[in-house]
Amino acid sequence: MYGKSVILGEIWVDGLKVFCLGWYYFSNIYGCDSFNEWPYNFFSAIFHIQRAGEESVQQLVSYLKDVIVEDGDDFLLYKNYIIEHRNEVKIPVDFTTEDVFSSREKYETLFAQQYPGKILGKDIQFDELSSEVQEAFVVYNHEYYLDLFEKARSAFNVIYTYFVIPTGHELDMYFMIDAVREGKKGDEKHLNLCDELPQTLERHFYMWEAWNSGEKSTGFDTYDNEFGKTYAYYAPLFINGEKVGVIAVDVEIADVNKAILNNSLRQIFYVGLVLVIAVALMLVVIYKSYIAKLSHLQKSVKAYSLDKNVALARDIEKDANGKDEISVLALQVSSMILELENYMKSLLETAQALRDTKDALTGIRNKTAYDNEVRRIEWKMSSNEKLEPWEKVSASIGIAVYDSNIDANVANVFKRADKAMYQRKKEMKAVREK
Repeated sequence: MYGKSVILGEIWVDGLKVFCLGWYYFSNIYGCDSFNEWPYNFFSAIFHIQRAGEESVQQLVSYLKDVIVEDGDDFLLYKNYIIEHRNEVKIPVDFTTEDVFSSREKYETLFAQQYPGKILGKDIQFDELSSEVQEAFVVYNHEYYLDLFEKARSAFNVIYTYFVIPTGHELDMYFMIDAVREGKKGDEKHLNLCDELPQTLERHFYMWEAWNSGEKSTGFDTYDNEFGKTYAYYAPLFINGEKVGVIAVDVEIADVNKAILNNSLRQIFYVGLVLVIAVALMLVVIYKSYIAKLSHLQKSVKAYSLDKNVALARDIEKDANGKDEISVLALQVSSMILELENYMKSLLETAQALRDTKDALTGIRNKTAYDNEVRRIEWKMSSNEKLEPWEKVSASIGIAVYDSNIDANVANVFKRADKAMYQRKKEMKAVREK
């Protein structure tokens, strides 16, 4: 009969689209699926939320545009009639979605009764309809679009949705579809239709920008009204190439700020959680890589200091299985223990050898030491074949005879003999060096 869907269920389909799309973009704004893209820091989070909010509002406006454009000529018929007859048309303030169906049925019944077998726009034009059918058509359409705008407002969680048309008088606009219902003055039971209000450039710059440019607004008007502080976004509506009006959506600033705050708190929580986990893992690594090794090394050194077990050096060396500073230190300690052990063994062997060649009582070399010295000299003599037999042995001898005039005691005799021996040794060395 006309461009808009005539099957009753399709109204519900349109409404379902609004709810589904609304929930999708609403969830993106308020974080139901916001961690698919993790913002890098607090400021990028703010941009992310604001951008998501803008896209959600733009999607809502685009959806409403698509629904209206699909209706095409029927919307234009409804628009022209309701503006002209806004004071005569009566629509209940409290109508419901069920009433929309009733109004549709009333219109279709009247049309079928008065124009059986005809199709609007093909067999008969709108101007040819009776005033009763025209008004039924407009009442149904207005209830349908107002219900659609209200559902969109609720689904997308925005403050205000509306459709405005310039009146042609300076900067005034008709609020043709207004999702906030108000009764007529003096008749509160019926809707106030197409309220004519001034929209100054100073306060509504982007609204007029959308209308004059024929493009979506490049920014947001901000208002402080009965809805609180809000952002307003606009997009022009074209039907069959004709600029018809402007679709507008208001979003409460507090909701955007709340979304930013909630998202930021979530980020802080998750970043804090990641930091706690990272610190815990780092402490575990530090304990295993450093503290545990140091503790084991300290225990091993303490055990060695108590029982001098050189096997501990091998255990320390096995545990030094890395290239870190603790492993290097452990290898050095192990090496030091082994060197100490070898040094102690050498000292013990030397001490034992000394005990074997000295008299235990006097500490003077005994016969064993004398025999060892003889063997050492004989080995040196036999190892040099070039020397004559009498050249293989040399001895420096000092002799002193007791003289009572100069020797006060026996010790003086030994001193003179020792002095004579060293003098002879120097003379023999001088001869060899010539």
